[in-house]
Amino acid sequence: MAGSGLGRLGLWLHLRGQPPAAPTRIEAPGGDGPLLLVHMSPEAQAAAEQVTKRLRRARSQLRILQIRAGDHPELADQMSAAEALLDTAKPATLLLLGAELPPALIAAATQRGLPIILAEARFSLDDTSLNLRAAMRRKLLRDMRAVLVTDSASHRIAIRMGADTGRVVLTGPVAEIREPLSCTEAERSNFAQLLNGRHAWFAATVPQVEEEAVLNAHRAAMRQSHRALLFLAPRDPARIDPLAEKLEAEGLLVARRSLDEEPTDEVHVMITDGSTEMGLWYRLAPVTYMGGTLTGTNDTARHPFEPAALGSAIVHGPVIAHYQTEWQQLDGAGAARQVADAEGLAIAIAELSQPDLVAALASSAWTVSTGGADVAIRIAAPVLDALREARA
Repeated sequence: MAGSGLGRLGLWLHLRGQPPAAPTRIEAPGGDGPLLLVHMSPEAQAAAEQVTKRLRRARSQLRILQIRAGDHPELADQMSAAEALLDTAKPATLLLLGAELPPALIAAATQRGLPIILAEARFSLDDTSLNLRAAMRRKLLRDMRAVLVTDSASHRIAIRMGADTGRVVLTGPVAEIREPLSCTEAERSNFAQLLNGRHAWFAATVPQVEEEAVLNAHRAAMRQSHRALLFLAPRDPARIDPLAEKLEAEGLLVARRSLDEEPTDEVHVMITDGSTEMGLWYRLAPVTYMGGTLTGTNDTARHPFEPAALGSAIVHGPVIAHYQTEWQQLDGAGAARQVADAEGLAIAIAELSQPDLVAALASSAWTVSTGGADVAIRIAAPVLDALREARA
């Protein structure tokens, strides 16, 4: 077909037009087991860690040679370099992680009949364009045994690029798995009894510039539920006493963790010891606002999977430069509530006094934050199949 011819031409021109490269010297790990060659894009390093962990659990003798794209660019562009690596390392399977399709490495592996699995794959509409680069990527994609994509748009585009529909699988991304933050269970139980069904929410590591927005949101929550309780963790612990004085002057009752005070039924705001005991507050508060995301002034931003893993629904502002990938995963799955400004924060916190809304949000967030293990297993499956075939 014409498209295939254009792709072969694009690949030939790409490889022919590259300047000579120095010989690639990459040592394969020792041992007697089969070798898996993993080529990963920079953004796929966290995924590679989880996937290789699963593979090693399944095949203890498996040797894994990992190559980051930026470390050895000649493997993408020089057939001689790619062929030398494959002839020396003798991998049984090639696993590609990320959006990059290294032309020389894929072409050399295809010539040798090596099974190639592409995972954590993301495609854009540029890949359907009528130019040589896009045609080359389409040709390379057709050489894959399995194509595991991160999102529905990439799934549709992969099919448009000519990939066999039976080989394209939507897995979602390999989300980072974080161990839940710990707390003292006796203390959590004691606090939970004190709350006695009150609507509680947590404002985590709040910079001074966002304090008023958080307090206005709590006032809105109190209008919705007069027994509402705010756990407030200022980013700067030096703000604890000034905040307490300000709130008490406004007629609110305040408890301070630094004074071992407790959130009794009369308390409106409990000020925590800054960023300590986060596991306790996430567990106690069904809703968490992640401080710094309204203004972008929090250079100590907390990881959004922290509250997600502990069952707290998440609210955040528009500034998500910290942990952008994780925020996009949560927002894309409807697992977090994004607000535009202080007024939006007040509306969201008031609305999330309704348990059914909170439960749905928290459940989705938990699924995203823990879903990386399932995706890693799904990526490992075709790799293990290919290794079994190679052994047979």
